[in-house]
Amino acid sequence: MALSSAIAVLLVSGFSTQAYANELDALLLPDKNRSNAEFAGVKFIELRYPQGSQLAQLFDGKNDRIEFTVNGTFDSTQGSGIGKVIQMVNNALLKENKSPVVVENATLKYFATVKGYPDRAQLAYRVEFNPTIAGYVLQKTGENNQTAMVDLEWRDFAINEPLLINTERYGTLNVNYPIGLLQLLYPELAQKLLSSDAKAIMEDPIMNFDRFGLSMKSWHYLFDVTGKQLERYSVFKPGEGGTVSIHSIGESSFREGTYLPVEKDATASIDGTEVKIHASTPPPSGQITIAGYSRIDESNGAEFAMVSPNSRGPPEIGFQFQVLLIFAGMMSAIAVFVMFKARK
Repeated sequence: MALSSAIAVLLVSGFSTQAYANELDALLLPDKNRSNAEFAGVKFIELRYPQGSQLAQLFDGKNDRIEFTVNGTFDSTQGSGIGKVIQMVNNALLKENKSPVVVENATLKYFATVKGYPDRAQLAYRVEFNPTIAGYVLQKTGENNQTAMVDLEWRDFAINEPLLINTERYGTLNVNYPIGLLQLLYPELAQKLLSSDAKAIMEDPIMNFDRFGLSMKSWHYLFDVTGKQLERYSVFKPGEGGTVSIHSIGESSFREGTYLPVEKDATASIDGTEVKIHASTPPPSGQITIAGYSRIDESNGAEFAMVSPNSRGPPEIGFQFQVLLIFAGMMSAIAVFVMFKARK
């Protein structure tokens, strides 16, 4: 019920159905060592209360929407606060992920809605963080330095602290905690929720991409020798580009299993009224596209890709191809057996 209600919020408020996932999309260019990435943190919260209660009177019929975009560099003195956000992400990459990748600049887009009904209020959040990242090439080796070692430890960072953004229209808003929206629109209720058992849910970070930390060897892998996958990134002129490797996560299968939302529940007493709070964080959906043929490897628990632009074939046989080889072997064995029986 809560899950279908959350999807309804997206449709009614103008969010696309594609927003129903925590997302990662990045193109890595070993020759340039600098490119763009896209992260999107999504969260849904539902407050259920008795009809006719004070909360029902507060929310029934409400249809609020907050939306804004800020951008800037790692200069933390910028007035919008985006510089501080970039600084915190860089600190997380360096200290927590042990990654050399640096965010040089970024755009942050915040979307949030509140939809009220007689017995419930539904909150939907989407925070898009689109950085320019640099420094992911660890070293180059081989003939003419054609093979690049590319760092992949930047993909699963998490920011657990408040992220305050200053806007002309809305003032200061904490974009990383769900409570930030209520502090802006319903400050008295926000204070009561933070003083209740709902505090953990209302301060559960939206910019948490830990689930992309699943071993890269468990991601789907395929390669495209036509380079068509590069067209959507608009970084090469027609005819440029070449072979690309594509690593993706989010598609459920027998090998990877099923990716499910993270669900949390709490009950709070607000002005003598029992309120049930349900939070849902969607499953991950990510793609890392690398220009060249890539092979995943690791050292001391840190994963990286060995990338070669001139290989005549993929350095690592994909899971699907392995399955085809197994079936081919089985069919060959059956054919030999049938011929042997026929001759007898």
